Amino acid sequence: MFKKDSIEIMLKKANKRLEEKNYIEAKNIYLKCLAIEPDNLNALNNLAQLYGLLGDDIKAKGYNELLLEECNKQLQHQKNRTLLMLKTNALISLKRNEELNETLDELLKIEPKNIIGLFQKAHYLEITNQNEKAIEYLDRILDDDPYNIAGLLSKGRNLVRLDEFEKAEDCYNLVLKIETKNITAIGLKSEMLKKKHDTTITPHDLMQKAIYCWEMKDFETSAEFFKKAINLNPNYDEIWFAQGELFIRMGKITNAINSFEEAFKLNPNSGGIVKHEEFFKLLNRMKWINTVLGYEK
Repeated sequence: MFKKDSIEIMLKKANKRLEEKNYIEAKNIYLKCLAIEPDNLNALNNLAQLYGLLGDDIKAKGYNELLLEECNKQLQHQKNRTLLMLKTNALISLKRNEELNETLDELLKIEPKNIIGLFQKAHYLEITNQNEKAIEYLDRILDDDPYNIAGLLSKGRNLVRLDEFEKAEDCYNLVLKIETKNITAIGLKSEMLKKKHDTTITPHDLMQKAIYCWEMKDFETSAEFFKKAINLNPNYDEIWFAQGELFIRMGKITNAINSFEEAFKLNPNSGGIVKHEEFFKLLNRMKWINTVLGYEK
């Protein structure tokens, strides 16, 4: 009992150090745990990940192999979610895709709605060009959580590979309603449009640059990129909407109102906004305050 309690206390301490990003101290505590209990799965798993973070790929691989060996040993006596999840961690790191696929099938038999298992299975099917099957697993995620951003982005990628451009665009557009500046969705939509229209540049390439400048607080350059994106093609509501958000950040409320109006003309649900009257009331209130303060005419 003392040994088990001692290990649990040490693991909690190591986990806390890991959360604090004190990797060296966390590593040393996990190593002490293994000195007491060489087959401790948590210590093996966390050491494998830690050495990866520290850039020691050889030791990371070694601990992943030890983790895999121990998981396989225990799985001979019992099959449960925890053991299979830890085994998938090791197999992903070791890039043993075929064995990973078999393990994911076992995991999903035990727990059909395991979201990590579903994502990993979909990823395996995607990288092996089984895109229709990948979408089936992603739909199992989206059936329970229709606004799962990672699921929507992955589904969009697979649909593009099948030349289902409109359906892919629907996925990306839904993400952009949830997160109006989601840089991954913007980039994937750009790649989809390039493939669909056989072009080398899209408004979303310029939108990406606008977002990057925005994040660097270079608002004027960001505004220029939004303007160029709209000049290239004014028919994407997400670009007008994001430009409106930028104008709010710049304190240009009149410009923001004009930009949002254009977005809603193209898509009444742009940015996920459904109560337009309340939205514009708030903006006009902000405009009035700016006018009183002399920031706008």
